[in-house]
Amino acid sequence: MKRLVLIAVFSFISFSSQSAEITDFVVAKINSKAIASSEAIDRYRFVVLTAKLSVKEVEEQKILREQVIDKMVDEELIRQDAKNLKIEASEKEITDGIELIALQRKQTPAQFKALLQRNNLSFESYSKQVETEILWSKIIAEILRSKVKVSDVEVREFFEQHKLNSDVRKFLLAEVLISFSENAAQLSSKLAIELKSGADFKTIVKQFSSSVIGDGSGEIGWVAQTDLDSKIYVAISKLGKGDYSDSVQLADGYHIFKLIDSRVETKIADQDLNAAKGIIFNRKLQSLAKGYLMDLRKRAFVEIKN
Repeated sequence: MKRLVLIAVFSFISFSSQSAEITDFVVAKINSKAIASSEAIDRYRFVVLTAKLSVKEVEEQKILREQVIDKMVDEELIRQDAKNLKIEASEKEITDGIELIALQRKQTPAQFKALLQRNNLSFESYSKQVETEILWSKIIAEILRSKVKVSDVEVREFFEQHKLNSDVRKFLLAEVLISFSENAAQLSSKLAIELKSGADFKTIVKQFSSSVIGDGSGEIGWVAQTDLDSKIYVAISKLGKGDYSDSVQLADGYHIFKLIDSRVETKIADQDLNAAKGIIFNRKLQSLAKGYLMDLRKRAFVEIKN
């Protein structure tokens, strides 16, 4: 159903700076809130610009647009949930968030705003996206984190799995996760190619990754070889620092890994007990947050127009 509307929304416009008179219409409804075609178009063009994507094939465009709509639906669900929970993001928090993102891009907020204006993109829409990220981080911090418990038994078991090896190879990884959908395999393969060609990793993570916790960097942290799925190890074992893997299909979707660093430890230190606890905690929180967002969808009225 949503495949048809995405073609209708974007097929008759140019994604350059050219303007064209088109009739704005609703592409999705989330409870009482509607997403207009103009909003979806603006977000698509923003993603292509800031992620430095090269999108030429019609099928590639369609897949990216589908992901844009899905992401916007999730964001609206988060905003509505935050309102019900009386969780808010202050103007200062939003301003600080935009400034931090601009600095990561080696720009000032004014330069970033000017970039959007030159490309006829809405700075207000981007601010709204940043606000949503802040709201989601607060929901996780205030509602979900306290529900995650890690037992001493879990930590000891985790540690025991590693301390048997005197030499342990570890990898500092970041990832993009594309959850299973009709075109997930094509999308992940496309993004892997784009990343290897110089696309902006953090923007790809922010706009496309299904990972639902973290600071938007996509970083997983240090992971021991013995704790890696064999498919992951094969994909990353020969990468150089800063390189990206091909798309790897795992149980929860398609992953693209970035190798940030690697090292070999000859002994697992006692302080790794705390590291193990952190890894277990983050895995549990990740699972809980993903389930929370899925439940928001199940309980909401979500309609994609065709």
